[in-house]
Amino acid sequence: MAIKLPSEREEFHGFEAFYESAIMPHVAQWEDARQQAVMHSGLIAIATAVVAFAAFRFGPFNDGNTQLAVVSGFIGLAIAGWRINKTRGSISVGLLERICARLGFSYQAAMGRPDYCADFDRLGLLPNFNRESWEDEVRGERNGAQFIICESHLKYKTSGKNNSTRTVFHGQLAIIDYHKKFLGETVIRRDAGIFNRFMKPGKEYSHVGLASPEFEKAFEAWSTDQVEARELLDPLVLERFQALDKLFDGAKLRAAFSKGKLFLALETGDKLNMGTMFKPLEGPERVEMILKEFDLIFDLIDVLMKTVDRRLDGAFSVDAVKAG
Repeated sequence: MAIKLPSEREEFHGFEAFYESAIMPHVAQWEDARQQAVMHSGLIAIATAVVAFAAFRFGPFNDGNTQLAVVSGFIGLAIAGWRINKTRGSISVGLLERICARLGFSYQAAMGRPDYCADFDRLGLLPNFNRESWEDEVRGERNGAQFIICESHLKYKTSGKNNSTRTVFHGQLAIIDYHKKFLGETVIRRDAGIFNRFMKPGKEYSHVGLASPEFEKAFEAWSTDQVEARELLDPLVLERFQALDKLFDGAKLRAAFSKGKLFLALETGDKLNMGTMFKPLEGPERVEMILKEFDLIFDLIDVLMKTVDRRLDGAFSVDAVKAG
């Protein structure tokens, strides 16, 4: 079955032949491993159910038998999940390595906390967290701008008797070299209503009043340099951010201009993945799904950076960028 490309972008030219020569052999050699992983995880799940029932029905702890059955169930399901995710990871990493190499990007699957996390934290683009995982870092260049995109899953675990763990951020962080020079720092956050007064990134920042009522309904801007901030956030840039917000609807976009770069945080969830392990690997659907995510990344960079020379009819849009 022929692969369907997400767009006519030049990065995808010739990808059909690459899919047949490099991707299909990779997934074919992993199909047996996928089937074994699914079978093993299923057997573990069945064994877990038997053990949990036996613990509940015949355990020696009376009222504690229920707790023993629950603990046994959690342990068994964790082992089953680990078994299938281990194989999924190997297949997914192989796919992403090949796709990124084809697109001219570098790829890192698993990693510790990257050094640029400190900038996102300092700029107030991330919530407080004490549990973290980082993966799927892609580095490359597009239209002359270097970029980094990385997926982060951040959690906060409370202490005490009723401790709990909750996800505070799960999505993508992006850093893009910006085409305009600036010396200060400007931060753009979601509008928080009456809580905006508590959103100030630091004492050196002041609120930036902007000439776009529609933008200010969704965002608040703070900067260390008011004049520079208004030059950075000119009407066209504000329209670009609004178009990006619509493109990633519900992702709670926030951004900052700092150190000659544009920092973006988007709560997109897990995006660069190969999908379910409970379907055969043959067929182009998994690769098509990954390519759609890269096409969306290209949209993100182009909406923010690409020059549109022609006159636009109506509001700035992603379609206008692609056509330009």
